[in-house]
Amino acid sequence: MTLAGAVLIISLVAVWLATSQQSERTLERELEVSERVFAELMDVRAQQLQQAAEVLTTDFGFREAVASGDENTIISALINHGERIGTDLIVLQSPNGEEIAATHTSQLLPTIENLTAGQSAAQLVLVDDEIFQIVTVPVRAPDLIAWATLGFGVDDDFAVLMRQLTHADITFMNRQQRTVFASSLDEAILAQIEDPAIALNMALDNLNLAANVSGFNDIQYALSNDPNLVILFSTDEFAATSEFVTLQQQYLVIALATLILAVLLAMITARKISQPVARLTRAAEQLGAGDYSQPITLQRNDEFGALGAAFETMRQGISQREQQIMYQLQHDLLTGLPNRVSLRDYLSRAIQSKQNGYVVLLNVARFGEVNDRFGQQVGDRLLQMISQRLRDSAPEQWWIGRLAGDEFVLIGEGQSEPQTKALLSAVEQTLSQPWWLDETSYLLEFRAGYLTFPNIGDDADSILRRAQICARQAKQRNAFAVAYEHGMDEQHLRRLQIVQALPSAVREQRLQLHYQPKVNCKDGRIVGVEALLRWRDEHLGVVRPDEFIPLAEQTGEINRLTRWVCTAAFDQLQLWHEQGLQLAIAINLSALDLQWPDLVDFLREGAQKRGLSPQSITLEVTESAVMVEPEQAIKRLTQLREAGFKIAIDDYGTGYASLAQLKRLPVDELKLDRSFIQDIANSHADLTIVRSTLALAHELQLATVAEGIEEESAWQILQQLGCDTVQGYYFSRPLAATQFEQWLRDYQGVSP
Repeated sequence: MTLAGAVLIISLVAVWLATSQQSERTLERELEVSERVFAELMDVRAQQLQQAAEVLTTDFGFREAVASGDENTIISALINHGERIGTDLIVLQSPNGEEIAATHTSQLLPTIENLTAGQSAAQLVLVDDEIFQIVTVPVRAPDLIAWATLGFGVDDDFAVLMRQLTHADITFMNRQQRTVFASSLDEAILAQIEDPAIALNMALDNLNLAANVSGFNDIQYALSNDPNLVILFSTDEFAATSEFVTLQQQYLVIALATLILAVLLAMITARKISQPVARLTRAAEQLGAGDYSQPITLQRNDEFGALGAAFETMRQGISQREQQIMYQLQHDLLTGLPNRVSLRDYLSRAIQSKQNGYVVLLNVARFGEVNDRFGQQVGDRLLQMISQRLRDSAPEQWWIGRLAGDEFVLIGEGQSEPQTKALLSAVEQTLSQPWWLDETSYLLEFRAGYLTFPNIGDDADSILRRAQICARQAKQRNAFAVAYEHGMDEQHLRRLQIVQALPSAVREQRLQLHYQPKVNCKDGRIVGVEALLRWRDEHLGVVRPDEFIPLAEQTGEINRLTRWVCTAAFDQLQLWHEQGLQLAIAINLSALDLQWPDLVDFLREGAQKRGLSPQSITLEVTESAVMVEPEQAIKRLTQLREAGFKIAIDDYGTGYASLAQLKRLPVDELKLDRSFIQDIANSHADLTIVRSTLALAHELQLATVAEGIEEESAWQILQQLGCDTVQGYYFSRPLAATQFEQWLRDYQGVSP
């Protein structure tokens, strides 16, 4: 009964509001239509006035009278014509606006410029507290001799006529002075509208009038800038909305009758349906509150029993789906391990408990290459195998989750450092076993970082970030696991600062090239230099190349950096050649540079532009750079060599290039890594490696360069072994261009 009454009341209110709103919209539309009809009628009346004015000005006798200047004749013609067409205002003015003859003084009219500017249409003006619709036309004989202005008065009769045609009352008034010039309203209504003691809007409300107000300056047929001159379109609200009121009253009667009938029916059926409805209502409230634990049972064979069974089926389905959604929300679907959301939640709770523990972050090194080379499906199956081995090797006290694509996290609450190291040892042992998949063995490497909480971090994000820093340190140190040490954050922060400062350093030319001399091993002549990039920042201080070059490769700045280095090196080499120093120059290229499609054209055009021979330019690439994309690297190096540039393999002996790869590479020079040279005088192993490498290079007709010469004994040994070129601190450290030039003069025995 209450529900039925509420529904009826809501329906009644809705219909009442809808009809009221519809009546208001209907009133607005009717007034808008009336306003548009009024505008069209004014246009028709303007056309009639235009035609009448043209008849006057084309009358031969009138033009003769105007041309003669006979005032009596002109006045007679104006009066006769005005009576014939029913005009109330006639003014004749000279071309420059002087009054010739008029029924009203021309000084009350707008200027002749304003009148003639809109001469093609009739316009409304206020003259002597009367409104006229006027038109101004030229009098020609045949040249312009005068302007004739004719006007119809806008009075109450005109307003009544407009009301009959527009179905709305029309009032012309000054709303500030509350002066009515013409209106179709009754005098009693006008008395309240003209009363200055009552605001216009309040007066309209008191009179139950719906109205639209249009200013003279808002319509195209008025010549007035006074914002207080308005046209009021109004209609009686009661008369306009009477049909809607009748509809509301009829619906009220129907609603009351329906309510009485509903009450009677509710009293009859209440006892039969109240209990099952209440039970189902409570069940629905429990479901709405997220409680799916209580089964819904109605031991009935009627519709309520079927409805209860449907509710129970829905409860079971929702409960299962919610459990599935919660599982997917908190777990990684590939491995079944808790995901990042669960990890952060678990770690946050562990930190809040104030109990000491350890976090271990395990990273699969270069796992992206596995996906790229063998496919996503192989990568996914390997991740599943990794997660299973972690479950098998980690004790029950350790919580295991997957943080990201190639990162896993183990959290041990209450675990000590010895227990954590024991875990790492077990994990390393199990992960070092071969990874067989479909009779194929895959090589996987792992790096781990670990730290204690809550001493080193008081929130999950900072702890995980520091664990990732430790894992990166493990990669750099070529170790399986590295513990967090104070100061690692500063190193991480410095890397971020370098990444942020590097683009502006390249853009603002704050980098510098230093040059290390390359010496003929036999006679000690200076045959060239190696261009080495240096960066001194006002905030970061000296930034080493091994700090910013890898970051430039990771952030995509390496291409811009290489272009800057090549441009600066070419410019310096051109300057030295112009000074008579016939030196060669060596420039280092990154692995990513070899993937740049425009590299060959850029270098070729740069050399040609400066008149440099490509043979004087050696491009050095490391073994590791070649092995990133071997086929692409061989293709790009072949193109560079065909363009005339010399190609050198830098740091030879420290990478992964095989002799088979070396045979395929289009190189001119092998550059032995400093690690084999620095202790060559004392290490038989280094001596053997260098001797065999030099013999191999000469058999392949490759030039050889040894870097890292720090003692004369090393130079002498390399001379005996037949090395072609040497460089190192024994001769000179890398120098700025001006310093190198001074060193070269001193070295060659030439005074400055």
